[in-house]
Order: sequence, then C-alpha cells, then structure tokens
Amino acid sequence: MISLDLFAVILLGVWGCCVGSFLNVVIYRVPEGLSVVSPPSRCPTCEKKLKWFDNVPVLGWLWLRGKCRFCKAPISGQYPLVELTTGVLFAGLTWVYYFTGLRPVFAETGVLWSWPVLAVHLCLLACMIAATVIDAKLYIIPLGITWTASVVALFQPAAVLIGLVGESAGNIGRWWGSLIPVTDMAGTYLAMGAGFGLLVSLLLLKTGAIPLSFAEEPELPEGVDPDDPNLILVHPHPRREVMKEALFLLPVVVFGGLAWWFMGQPFGKVVGLGALPEDPLVLRSFGGVLLGYLVGGGVVWFIRIFGTLLFGKEAMGLGDVHLMAAVGAVIGWRDATLAFFVAPFIGILVVLVTTGVSAVLKGKTRVIPYGPSLCAATLIVMVFRNEIWAYLMPGLG
Repeated sequence: MISLDLFAVILLGVWGCCVGSFLNVVIYRVPEGLSVVSPPSRCPTCEKKLKWFDNVPVLGWLWLRGKCRFCKAPISGQYPLVELTTGVLFAGLTWVYYFTGLRPVFAETGVLWSWPVLAVHLCLLACMIAATVIDAKLYIIPLGITWTASVVALFQPAAVLIGLVGESAGNIGRWWGSLIPVTDMAGTYLAMGAGFGLLVSLLLLKTGAIPLSFAEEPELPEGVDPDDPNLILVHPHPRREVMKEALFLLPVVVFGGLAWWFMGQPFGKVVGLGALPEDPLVLRSFGGVLLGYLVGGGVVWFIRIFGTLLFGKEAMGLGDVHLMAAVGAVIGWRDATLAFFVAPFIGILVVLVTTGVSAVLKGKTRVIPYGPSLCAATLIVMVFRNEIWAYLMPGLG
C-alpha cells in the first residue's frame, strides 16, 4: 500500500508540471506588465486562443511538435522545459524532505502535519524558477514574484497550530531553525520594531521626505544599445544614489534597535516591558518570518550599498534584495544568510562556464545576472542545510 508521503511526492510532481505551465505565463507576461489571468492562453503570433488540451504540461508541446496548431509558428522549447523542471523539482524536494534523511524533522513530523511548511517551500521554489528565467533573459526580477513568496511565508505559523493539536506536538522543540523560522522573544521584538521602521520609511518615501534612488535615467553615449545589460554600470552618481537608500534604512535600524533594547533585553524586563509569556510559539514563529525577511534582504542591501560606495558602480540590484528577503521569510535569517554566501561560488562557476577562463583572466566578462546564483544557492541550502551547518558549526543544527 502506498504511503501518504510517497503519494504526496507523485501528486506534487504532477502538480509541479501544472504550476510550471502557469510559470510560463508569468515569465512571458509579468515583465510586459500584462495580466497573468486575462486573456486566456493564446499563440503570440496569430493570437488565436489555444485549445484546452494544447495546454497540457509537456505533452501538449510534444503532440503539437513544437508548433502552433493554427499558424504553425514555432513554440519555444522553454515551455516544456520549465514545466518539466518545475515538476521534477517539486517531486524531488518533497522526496528529499520525507525520504532521504537530509531533513529528518520533516520525515519525523510527516506530511500530514508539516504540509503548510512544504507548501510554502514549494511556493518559494516556483517563484525562484520564474525569477531565474526572467533574470537570465532580461536582467530584472519583478517584485510581484518576490512579494508573493514573502506573503505566502506568513502561513508558516499555521504549522505551529497544527503541531500543537496534532501528533507532532512532541517535535515542536526541534522546530527551532529546522522546520520553520522561529526566534526568541528578543528577536521577535527586534523584528517587530524594524518592521515598524520599514513602514515609517515607506511612508516617508511615499510623501517625498526620503528621495527615491536611481530615479533619473542617465544620458547614454551615442551609438550605445539601450538594451545592453552593462548600462546598469554607467550611472554618473552611484555613490550619491545609494546614500539615499542608506537614509531609507535608517528608521529600520533605529526602531529595530530600540525595540530590541527596551523590550527584549534586561532593561525592558526591569521596567515591565518584557512581560509577555516566555514561549508564545505562534508569535515567535511570526517573529522568525519577519526577522528572516528583514535580515535576508538587509544583508544583500548592505553589500549593495557598501560595494557601490567602495567601487563607484552599482553593486547588485534591488531585485536581489527583495529576492533574498523572500528567501529569509521562508527559510529563516540564518539559512538565507548562508545561501547568500554560497551564491558567489555558483556565480563564479557560471561566469567561467559562460565566458571562459581566458575572458575572466583578461577582464573581458560581461554582466551576469546574479538572481539565478542566489536561487541555486537557496535550493542547495534547503536540501543540505543540516549537513552544511553541522560542518560549519557542529551542534548548532
């Protein structure tokens, strides 16, 4: 008899192919500012509406032989590739979590009680697939994709409620940084204060009290291709612009620090501000999600500002900031930070493969989108996080 966990692997593999079909719509329409819902799928050449059976993942492309049913225009192989890749990764990640022992807390908890966490992780995986393809093609990461993963991450505290009333209640103590992002009360206070500071910064930005960075398009030299990705490096005043971003982050740092000091530390407890229960797990899990979002994005933003000030060229993109913020919200601040420091090794490998060793040595490399490296590093950490942490910091887990 097939087990529930194995059934979930098979089902999610099929479901992943269907999600991949939707991701193809996202990849094509979102960068163009089009709706992903309307109009229904149609041929981009003759604009005729596709039959429902032409949209069957992978198989539809095969029986059409890669051509439109009506005008015979070629259909990009990207469509079945994205669908198949999504299905394989959905099934593969589920298999890793529940059958390999790489993430034993999932196997011990079981899919029946940990499905909210699995669903959030798969949503992040889908968003990373879309972000990877778009960034590789257009050198942008649409914010709607990263915001989707960030909002969905808020469903992870639901796993705590399920665990409290289910058979996995005894495993809750092991969820610290292993199944869901959880922090202590001091970290929760810090996250809530910093989150309030972020709202303040957004309000100040909306009212014009804080200027928007890189708002002015620089003048391009004659004969320059406006679509050249290297043009992100030609802004005449990058140091001035990132200082505006540092100003934006100031309220986040100030309010986060104040909340941590006055409510989460001994001073707060002396004056009665730290009087919440010691272990409200649902609140701490919400704090873990929020802290992961802030730290995941904050680490990348710090490198962006510091690198730009140091080298005088825009270092990394704000899309990468939002991407790692979403990653942090889903897998926690520690694992997101780990993924960020794994990503350069993948980036170096990508540069060597795409441009060659000689081009690297001669300094003739082109701009390489960094989002795919961040996504690949995140997937590696999601799979091997226990082994990596056991090697780097034995006993941390």
